[in-house]
Amino acid sequence: MMPRSFSRLPALLLLLLALPATAARTPPPPVADVMAMLRTVESRRVRGKSTVLGLELDDQARARPSDPMPRIYKAWLSFPSDACWNELKAISALYPENPWSFLGMGLIYVKWGLLREAREPLDAVQRLAPDSAPALWGQAVLLQAEGKGRDAEARYRAALEKLDAPQVRAALGLMLAGQSGRAAEAKVELARAVEAWPDQPEALEALVRLGRETQDPRAAAQAGDALVSLRPTDREAHRRQADAWQAVGDREKAVASFERYVALGGAAPEALGALARLDAELGRSAEEEKVLMRLAELAPTDAEPLLRLADLSEARGDAAGSEQWLLKASERAPARADVQVRRARLLEKQERLREALVAYRAALAAPERRVPEAEAEAAALTKRFHLPSTPASGAEDRVYSRVSLGLVALYTERLKEAPDLKGILKVTVRVDEAGHATQVAIVYDTLKDPLLAAHAYFAFLDAQYLPAKAEPVFQYVFRPPK
Repeated sequence: MMPRSFSRLPALLLLLLALPATAARTPPPPVADVMAMLRTVESRRVRGKSTVLGLELDDQARARPSDPMPRIYKAWLSFPSDACWNELKAISALYPENPWSFLGMGLIYVKWGLLREAREPLDAVQRLAPDSAPALWGQAVLLQAEGKGRDAEARYRAALEKLDAPQVRAALGLMLAGQSGRAAEAKVELARAVEAWPDQPEALEALVRLGRETQDPRAAAQAGDALVSLRPTDREAHRRQADAWQAVGDREKAVASFERYVALGGAAPEALGALARLDAELGRSAEEEKVLMRLAELAPTDAEPLLRLADLSEARGDAAGSEQWLLKASERAPARADVQVRRARLLEKQERLREALVAYRAALAAPERRVPEAEAEAAALTKRFHLPSTPASGAEDRVYSRVSLGLVALYTERLKEAPDLKGILKVTVRVDEAGHATQVAIVYDTLKDPLLAAHAYFAFLDAQYLPAKAEPVFQYVFRPPK
């Protein structure tokens, strides 16, 4: 029989084997190091690059099984999710002497609005690390959530005296930003926080807002620039940043932000219009033209993009292109007199006189955006055509004879400039039941004289025919006298 004392040997061996495991537990790193690592974790999460860090932390956890910190950091990658809380809860049971899992649980409870539940883990932090920066930080967060702003501010400032951690300073700044009359103080704290650690979207958003509220657009733009760098695929963030750069007069940066907005699929007409105006101010005509064509597609009832496209075409000597844009603009805005006047002037410059007077007449009949000079310009062009003061009227042969008088008189004048002018002019007219011409067409013209063609066109168009549907054809032969 073995001595009785040997019967206790297995239990004693188990106890001795367990002791090294407890003694070998790795103590937490210095507070400053942990806070810095938590910032790294948050930066990776904010920038969407947490996967690689998670794998690295998994490797560290396998390599250092007695060190809970890699697991705590890995859990914090998904803060404040259920998975994060569950992992921190499990770690806190295995490592009850480590305050960081309790701090994470308490902060998550506050995020979830479970303030009563938050107190127990945050008290555990205070018990494990009395009056340390993380303990004071956790207390401040809870007090703020409970509406005890003065006490929360005192705890935040006490924590900062222990350790100037950017996340704590940002929390203080955000709290101050929500208090009336403390915008200036909040800006100071938030600016210091993001200077030390830029990857804080909530703090940057607050700085943008405070910059606008305190009439400091440059501060708002600078904070917005940092915010956009955290959200490079957020097109609305780029649009807001473009507005911010416009507010401080930095047109180049505003254009860059607008272009990024467009590249991400942004298509708000107001934004595209602002980009086009900036391109115009900076002399970027090719870029402006692309934006205007896109804007014209997105705003099918707006004539302005087409009018500007007409300007750009004319500026580079493309008169035909300019006229086409003006024609499209007039179709979009038939009630705008100014569009028709612009088209009329361009046509007259091209010696397309008949079309020019048609456009002038449309302008004089249009009710919107009337042009004071249009009536005199139309009258001067009409005078060049030698149109009668009173239109022809009556039967077809009477109208023919009356128009002949005007054409002969004008032809005589034209011979002074072109003695060899001769040819045939053939015109068809469509008349409705009331005796009004609804359509006039020059179907044959060997004269090639724009004034004579225009005279015939308008003389037959303005004539009053006998009431009956008809389509008469009028032909004239012009030969210079021998």
